[in-house]
Amino acid sequence: MKSQILPRVAQSRRVLIVAPHPDDETLGCGGLVATLSRLGAAFRFIFVTDGGASHPGSRLWPRWRLTAQRRREAHEALRRLGAGRAPRVFLGLPDAAMPAERSPRWKEAVAQLGVVVREFQPDLAVLPWRRDPHCDHRDSWKMAQAALRWSPARPIILEYAIWLDELGAPEDYPQDCEAEPMALDITPVVAAKRAAVAAHMTQTTVLIDDDPDGFRLNSATITRLTSRTETFWRARHASD
Repeated sequence: MKSQILPRVAQSRRVLIVAPHPDDETLGCGGLVATLSRLGAAFRFIFVTDGGASHPGSRLWPRWRLTAQRRREAHEALRRLGAGRAPRVFLGLPDAAMPAERSPRWKEAVAQLGVVVREFQPDLAVLPWRRDPHCDHRDSWKMAQAALRWSPARPIILEYAIWLDELGAPEDYPQDCEAEPMALDITPVVAAKRAAVAAHMTQTTVLIDDDPDGFRLNSATITRLTSRTETFWRARHASD
């Protein structure tokens, strides 16, 4: 595995980032975003779900308030990564309950994504790993793949995993025939990535303290995902 950015990735000028939830854009590829931002790339961010399922037992933070806060956190995280002015779309699909594939709502979301793809024409698309052990991550990958068919060009596709190392089964990991690994040294921007992770206060702090069963990233997970290296898999095309 090479610990350097691939030349074609470094030369990307139109970068599409697909995040299943607000915070995945930072946890999975914040270092890449910060790196390419410094190189002058343009971005489009797609946040697939509303992120509203993390604290279902909170009375002080009902879903409408939580989802609004998570959007604000995403805006601030992008600012800290150097992409604060980049356009972004919040599809607002229900966290942990995305519509079934090919259902009317699923097709509507794919069409929304497809418009972005067709108009932006990314030369790099960064998606969640196709078998990351979270239903929203897998469904977001399928949705993004369907939308990318709208692109007149064929972008490089990189995939990032959030939960694979902690929760993945052997069959969830990439096979040689489908993807090749790429490791990116993010040492020059790791401080920006860590600051962007900290912007997601609902997921990293006790900001919401009235739901003992609510979700919060633990310190080990944050440490793992904010190391000086980000790992991606470059999807292989049939012609590769």
